[in-house]
Amino acid sequence: MGFGGLGWLPTPALAGLAGGAAPLPYGDVAPEIVAPAAVGTNLPGEIPGRRIPALTRAADWDSPQLTNFAVPLPEANTRAHVHFQQRRFGREQSGNGELVAFNPETVLVKFRDWTHPAALRVEPLREGEALRAMRARPDVQYAELDVFQRRQFTPDDPLFGNQYHHQIIGSAQAWDISRGSPAVRIAIVDTPFQMNHPDLAGNTGAGWDVVANGPVTSAPGIVHSTFCAGMAAAGLGNGVGVAGAGNCQVLPLNINGATSEMYNATVWAANHGVRVVSISWSGANSDVLETAAHYLRTNTAGILGMSALDGSGPCNYTNQPDIYCVAMTDDADNFTGTQFGSYIDFSAPGWRVFSTATGSGYVTGSGTSYATPLFCGVVGVLMSINPGLGPDEIIGLLQATAVDLGPSGRDSFYGWGRIDFAAAATAARATRPLIANVRWENGQVTMEVAWRPGPRYSLARSPTLAPGQWQPVVGAILATNVGTLSLTDPAPPPGPTFYRVQLAAP
Repeated sequence: MGFGGLGWLPTPALAGLAGGAAPLPYGDVAPEIVAPAAVGTNLPGEIPGRRIPALTRAADWDSPQLTNFAVPLPEANTRAHVHFQQRRFGREQSGNGELVAFNPETVLVKFRDWTHPAALRVEPLREGEALRAMRARPDVQYAELDVFQRRQFTPDDPLFGNQYHHQIIGSAQAWDISRGSPAVRIAIVDTPFQMNHPDLAGNTGAGWDVVANGPVTSAPGIVHSTFCAGMAAAGLGNGVGVAGAGNCQVLPLNINGATSEMYNATVWAANHGVRVVSISWSGANSDVLETAAHYLRTNTAGILGMSALDGSGPCNYTNQPDIYCVAMTDDADNFTGTQFGSYIDFSAPGWRVFSTATGSGYVTGSGTSYATPLFCGVVGVLMSINPGLGPDEIIGLLQATAVDLGPSGRDSFYGWGRIDFAAAATAARATRPLIANVRWENGQVTMEVAWRPGPRYSLARSPTLAPGQWQPVVGAILATNVGTLSLTDPAPPPGPTFYRVQLAAP
């Protein structure tokens, strides 16, 4: 299947508000629409390092000076946390009868010549008018509300401990090639998971509280995020519990669910060298989140995976080019529990899968929420196999190796297909540079490998093949010539020496 181009399309659930229907008064919503935070504190209105946008009135909306009122999202205090704590939400009845909640008095706007979308503060109950005014401006690329997105499903009671999904996607064969590297980090964007879970602690790093703008170093967790972390990176080969996709490092990024928070989480990840971001919430059609995904891709050669929508029937979500939406399959490769449509990019097991839970336990659960971190864990292992692979190349490998189970396009159930971990890992290994020639001349050793622009190459050596002995060659000389890279050790040590060529991300 192909990807849609960047551009605004109305969020289906908000079509009524954007179209001019009378908005509902602000108020609380049911927990299944915006769940209370399981952990966290009551934060003050002011957040260090963030600023509240100045109030705009209708007369300002077509002014050339409108940008003076806008605050880029990484710097903006949208007050979503205050409204979340107060249970004060903007509410809109969608065309299909669902209630949608959004951060009141805020509109998210992407000015064409700005890197980041920005927050505008508008008068109460005038968000719909502001949206229409923003979308009519020629200098605005898109505008949308700061919607509180929904977690995709919650786990059910424990039923069994058989992780069938590893057999389905060929994990064992992939692990023969690589079990993943802690140098590749995966951000779980959600309420923080149980960081000291015995099956997660060894693969867990400190995260970031996007809401409070501070570090996360410990958390009791909730089941949803803890389950997700386990699908991606529960300790593999550690003699404890279950196995994640690989031993990449996971870190928690805390949000309450606002689109602006998801944006800031993804940008924070990109700014801190995180290459994979997993968001098991709705919102994959958001232009704001597409901008975040593009920022991740551009700055860390990273990939954003998001859940397809749980449920059944068709979905007219936009297929954003840099957000990879994952649908759910079962143990027989049946498409299940997911709204279908062209927005789906891949599918992965998520029905009755088994993973980590709070209280240092384990549980069975179903949802696209769990197919998504499995996909992200696989992506992390592919990056571990060849760190020089960029996002286009990784997605290309997954597309080429996915198991084709159905049509793509408007009636897509599986996207490009159900991921095949074994085949993708084998294809990733084939991309690693092979030493084609070794020369000993004038007391120097030179390795020659096939070269392509993008990845960073380096030369390492070791007296043995034992782990932990490899050291970078200081002063190595690199030279390229018609697709060939020469790496020279100008002062090889006496005695037997092993060499290898290493790649790093672009």
